[in-house]
Amino acid sequence: MRAYAILMMLQGHFIDTLLAPSFRDLGNPVFSAWSFMRGMTAPIFFFASGLIFVFLLMRDKAPFRENGRVRKGLRRGVELIVIGYILRLSFPQLLTFHIYPALFAVDVLHCIGLSLLSLIAVFGLSRYFRLSYPLLLGLGGALVFYFHFEFKNADWTFLPLALENYFTQSNGSVFTPIPWVGYSMLGGVLGYALNRRPQWAFGQILPLALLASGLFTHYCSSWVLVQLYEATGWQNFLAHANFNFLAWRLGHVFIAVAIFIWIAQLWQNIPKLLLRIGSETLVIYEVHFVLLYSTWFGIGLSTFWYRSLTPWQAAFGAALFIAFFFLLIANIDRIRQYRWPWWREKL
Repeated sequence: MRAYAILMMLQGHFIDTLLAPSFRDLGNPVFSAWSFMRGMTAPIFFFASGLIFVFLLMRDKAPFRENGRVRKGLRRGVELIVIGYILRLSFPQLLTFHIYPALFAVDVLHCIGLSLLSLIAVFGLSRYFRLSYPLLLGLGGALVFYFHFEFKNADWTFLPLALENYFTQSNGSVFTPIPWVGYSMLGGVLGYALNRRPQWAFGQILPLALLASGLFTHYCSSWVLVQLYEATGWQNFLAHANFNFLAWRLGHVFIAVAIFIWIAQLWQNIPKLLLRIGSETLVIYEVHFVLLYSTWFGIGLSTFWYRSLTPWQAAFGAALFIAFFFLLIANIDRIRQYRWPWWREKL
């Protein structure tokens, strides 16, 4: 699932960055289908991150303060946030001592890092107050979704820019923790369930339940939100019903997870390279960010072809872009052997 999400991200970012504006017509069925599939990438990635992290977290039975997965998750969460800022560095501008606003924009790595920290915080609360961890995750995910528009429409200009960017996209942030942390929390619920009942991944009940839930959420979530608004009078329900992308995309995630479970059941010998791609998502993200968006040195693909390619050129380029990362991951161990010892395993 993570391999699918990262490969979809590669082609999605490549085409979105380099395809000329004149070809971005949602009336075109090909572009419309591509845009729909691209919109699934982030929800699947955040959901999968929560699922995998909580699944592994539950395998360590040690107390909270002694739990190795907790320590590793805290370290990883902070590391992702720091890497998110490092990837936005522009060395030529830093040499002139110019602090540019884009340096403080929040992106997917910041949000995944905060997602891991949030999952650990909820885990700590569940242990301290002796409450159900999956119940708290489910409630947390629902509340994050519910208050999305409250946070989106609030005025955050009183905060320093670096903090303001965690709450608004007005200054160039691509993602904000709310609502995306919600997908990780809801993914954590499934990760907890699979840890407790691993046999569910090999049966038919779980994927069928996910498929049914996904279809119901896709077709009926707006109606449910309207009913909740009429029953409570809470405006947030109406706001979500009128712009129902969070629940709508959650339904698509459920359907995708069901499909991946069936694929895993039928495809017994998944290529090792594909599995390795799923385990090296951070490397892929780091390298693609610098190559595509021209950060660090101001030279990259966007420097030469930003929004200038035809559909055929963009599709062919995206295929080459993905092929490059297949080659990179196929040789990643060999590459790591030639790096400085202190930098090894940090790529």
